[in-house]
Amino acid sequence: MSESLTPVVCPYCGVGCGLFIKSLNGKYVGIEYNYNHPVNKGSLCPKPNDLSFLNSPHRLKKPLKKTESGFVEIGWREAIKEVAGRFKEIVNGYGSNSVAFLASAKCFNEENYLLQKLARLLGTNNVDHCARLCHAPTLVGMGRATGVGALTATFNDIANSEVIVIWGANPAETYPIVMGRYIMKAKNNGAKLIVVGPTKNKTAWHSDIFIQVRPGTDIAVANAIMNVIINEGLYDKEFIERRVDGFDKLVQTVSKYTPELAASISGASAFAIKQAAYLMASSRKGTIVWSMGITQHIVGQRNVLALATIAALLGWYGKPGTCVGGLRGQNNVQGSCDMGALAEFLPGYVKVVDDVGRKRIAELWGVTELPRNVGLTLPCIFREAESGRVKAAYVMGENPVISEANSTHVINGLDRMEFLVVQDIFMTETAEHADIILPAAAWAEKEGSFTNSERRVQWSFKAVEPPGEARPDLYIIIDLAKELGLEKYFNYSGPDEVLLEINKVIPAYAGITPTRLKNTPGGIIWPCPSTDHEGTRILHVEKFRTPSGKFNIIPVEHQPPAEMPDDEYPLILTTHRVVGVFHTNTMTGRSNALVKRWPEAEAIINPATAHTYGVSDNEVVKLVTRRGEYLVKIRLHQGIQEGVISVPWHWGANKLTNDALDPDASTPETKVCACKIVKLR
Repeated sequence: MSESLTPVVCPYCGVGCGLFIKSLNGKYVGIEYNYNHPVNKGSLCPKPNDLSFLNSPHRLKKPLKKTESGFVEIGWREAIKEVAGRFKEIVNGYGSNSVAFLASAKCFNEENYLLQKLARLLGTNNVDHCARLCHAPTLVGMGRATGVGALTATFNDIANSEVIVIWGANPAETYPIVMGRYIMKAKNNGAKLIVVGPTKNKTAWHSDIFIQVRPGTDIAVANAIMNVIINEGLYDKEFIERRVDGFDKLVQTVSKYTPELAASISGASAFAIKQAAYLMASSRKGTIVWSMGITQHIVGQRNVLALATIAALLGWYGKPGTCVGGLRGQNNVQGSCDMGALAEFLPGYVKVVDDVGRKRIAELWGVTELPRNVGLTLPCIFREAESGRVKAAYVMGENPVISEANSTHVINGLDRMEFLVVQDIFMTETAEHADIILPAAAWAEKEGSFTNSERRVQWSFKAVEPPGEARPDLYIIIDLAKELGLEKYFNYSGPDEVLLEINKVIPAYAGITPTRLKNTPGGIIWPCPSTDHEGTRILHVEKFRTPSGKFNIIPVEHQPPAEMPDDEYPLILTTHRVVGVFHTNTMTGRSNALVKRWPEAEAIINPATAHTYGVSDNEVVKLVTRRGEYLVKIRLHQGIQEGVISVPWHWGANKLTNDALDPDASTPETKVCACKIVKLR
């Protein structure tokens, strides 16, 4: 018997914690804590403490083909030939834009890079992934304001901040290590904590100021905070004069957003808004971070612009103890975006419409041209499938039947397609609709790099063997590319060679070579332009990466959500996450200890609202919106506003949510819609 400990990066959120997988004869038997890892120092949240899904008897082990009598096992050769043959047939018959590819924030950088490259060499930019549902507004908004759509500094800078603003996020549940090791460290050292959101959640318990807002009213509150800062002369005048464009436009826009007006729009306290403004302005070393409570709105990108601008008013950029940006939800959302797994960007955030940048990448790939039209984003792929224009899709490690807003339309789109391939580790709700299912190796059964929220690129090593005939996603993509006749562009022996190509294509990754990465525990933070560069902890030290080199202020106005309560649907529905359950529950839902502790969804509702509608604690009710209905248990919660219901989305509640899109980022408004309660008895 041979027992081993292998260093890996946690497969869940974007913190990038390190741990060891303990294996016996190539099989997972448990974990050990990595006390030397620079991110988490041995601390872990509940999720990676139980990785028993790796040994689940329900793992996919052989390729499957749908027949009239159900799925039947087939060989890999037959599966790859069928996938390639059908894609060729559909591209030849309907054109390149009749097919679409879904990359995955659960897969390595190298795998996402190859999948988007495959899509582009087939002639389409219809490639996207789950960042579209979470931080596309951060990418677009921060990109417009600062030139880089990523976190501006590191978790250590959060720990060294004197004021921390958490807006539309609950890191105590979704980022427990950042909350415990960094935010609470700052607070214990005297930092003040401001929390803004619709629910007094576990993060808000620790706040010095809590601003409770109705979902969809964040811009009014942000503008009111800026109104106070400007009117009281509390902004960083030197920073504004030297490093910011557009201040006069901002003054004009926010002048009407008094705290009293913001209170009337948001339900927040005008006094709390003023308090927050004064407290934020008390230090030039501050942090503003956000998550899906800000981005999943039709004004998500504008929400981001507003928060980024508050930070600019206070000079919270380019120096130690400052940090601004979105906390990424999955372990490789940042890396998947960096790799170009987005409809509008090639690797390294080269816009597909940028002729110079596109030509450079085409030359590196050895082709004369790449498609220049912006591709279909994730929600639009399913809309176009439902209308019959997208004929085939290749889904790698995504589960849109659970993750997408208004998910009934996703199911309709999947069923309307002529051909659907799903590559995953379990028979997911999406895989059930596939024509071919390809069994993939889980992250611990292969190796490659991940990029966490602070732009930290880390190598995760292979710890255990995949079950049955399951294979790493990278090798599946390579075999498919070869069968499609693209072998000269996919001549790789493994992830190391793919990363070496990434080093050439993406300047920010140029110095992050496989050898260096494997020998650097804790990884390297991009941008890292050369192999003798240590990485870049803090962005925008001397100038922003905008054309002018300055922060670009883009003032924004409050706009109501796409759907407001009315007589028929009198309540507001929003969504939240639970600490022991991850996203679509594919992995945590098959981890024994986690399922026992978090077995089902519980919607939270204010006791006064419950009394109004005659429902009680622990009662199962039907939540109904214009898009569907959902059975869920009610849990009374004093911390949520009256008239608002919040439901965890992991178990399928997105059948209720609104798929109205942010016009700039194409992110659906899953955080607010109109709802009603129907009693079952």
